[in-house]
Amino acid sequence: MIYKFIKRVIDIVLSIIGIIILSPILLLVAIAIKIESNGPILFLQERIGKNGKIFKIYKFRSMVVGAEKMGSGVYSGKNDARVTKVGKIIRATSIDELPQLFNIIKGEMSIIGPRPVLTYHPWKYEEYTKHQKKRFDVRPGVTGWAQINGRKDVEWHKRIELDVEYVENMSFWLDLKIFLKTIKKVILMEDNLNISQTINKKQLKLMYITNNEEIARIAENSGVDRIFIDLEINGKEERQGHLDTVISKHNITDVEKIKRVLKKSELLVRVNPIYENSKNEIDSVIKQGADIVMLPFFKTPAEVKKFIELVNKRATTCLLLETPEAVESLDEILEIQGIDEIHIGLNDLHLGYKMNFMFELLANGTVEEICKKISKKNILYGFGGIARVGSGTLPAEHIIIEHVRIGSSMVILSRSFCNTKEISNTKEIEEIFEKGVKDIRKVESEAKSYTEEQFKQNTNAVKQEVESILESILVKK
Repeated sequence: MIYKFIKRVIDIVLSIIGIIILSPILLLVAIAIKIESNGPILFLQERIGKNGKIFKIYKFRSMVVGAEKMGSGVYSGKNDARVTKVGKIIRATSIDELPQLFNIIKGEMSIIGPRPVLTYHPWKYEEYTKHQKKRFDVRPGVTGWAQINGRKDVEWHKRIELDVEYVENMSFWLDLKIFLKTIKKVILMEDNLNISQTINKKQLKLMYITNNEEIARIAENSGVDRIFIDLEINGKEERQGHLDTVISKHNITDVEKIKRVLKKSELLVRVNPIYENSKNEIDSVIKQGADIVMLPFFKTPAEVKKFIELVNKRATTCLLLETPEAVESLDEILEIQGIDEIHIGLNDLHLGYKMNFMFELLANGTVEEICKKISKKNILYGFGGIARVGSGTLPAEHIIIEHVRIGSSMVILSRSFCNTKEISNTKEIEEIFEKGVKDIRKVESEAKSYTEEQFKQNTNAVKQEVESILESILVKK
């Protein structure tokens, strides 16, 4: 590819010019770092470069010496005491990255490319999938496609997908676009803080099922991350008609209607299991604005492959794992490229296993074992649904803590969280959502600082609660 050669020439020329023009700033920063604190001017750190080769990235030191051994690794949050006064300034202005111009001249980096990752985070090189390793086909960059599309506000799996997308579409015009947008972000000082979420999982993505525009607005304004349109109807009545569960019967026209009112929340659409009209259905929901498309009630790897082909990278793909057959084939399914997320559907799955209560699967360790397998493939996962904190057959707070312990990324807010068929007063609905989401976030936040013993106590409490619920079910039978 001719552009790869041209790109290298541009990198060298611009880096040399940059070093000459910026030399007074480089010198002043070096002096300021040396005057303020003991230690080296530069911070050197091993990163993974092109083709998986390890190199040392150069940065101006912005933290005290030995900061990575002081409890939080090399990442910092807001008001981190380990960051020096000079460090705060050079981080806010991205000046700490300027020494990477020397990495570019040495041939270890490029001006534009996927940001070089740590040798151990988010994963070791050998743990990336074959598809994800495409990000290492080019030199890493000082800035890149992921950096101008959210940077640290994007989960790692999605960042890597953006990196792969860049590699597959690399061109002069794409590089120019990234360069100009980066200049804008530097000037406005956007996305330039190492927040703790870089190494911690983000908050649970809360999902709520509705095709009502006003309810969607309320949910979004209260902090619900995803509005869920449910088009699944094929076979659902036969499977769940005898249960007290929601069979939404949404219409495909609801997709565009709800998409139109959303400003921040993502739109997730659950389509029908693979059938003769799947292509038209999936094409339609994507055209109308679905951000995430969910495949329910699949049993075989072939169905998953077909689904991935039909979506064709036009939206985030989410599998709803809810059949014993799919669980048994999970190892093979996880080898399929293009799966972004997997949600474990406890309703149908517990029926498939002929259990009496959906959370038996959480209490007996089945959910955790499934999540471990998914986690190894660097795919986001979640399970089940929750009511409001302080309510639910199995108290919601116990389930939330299990989500944190297991590393879950998403959960559905159940009908009992806010049953809008029974409550029509808009003000009351707003209050329920606002307080409900706030309470969930509080429990979630507290659980993130739990000790191993506290998690163990909660897991035992879940088992005891489930046993008690099962006993009462058997008595009623």
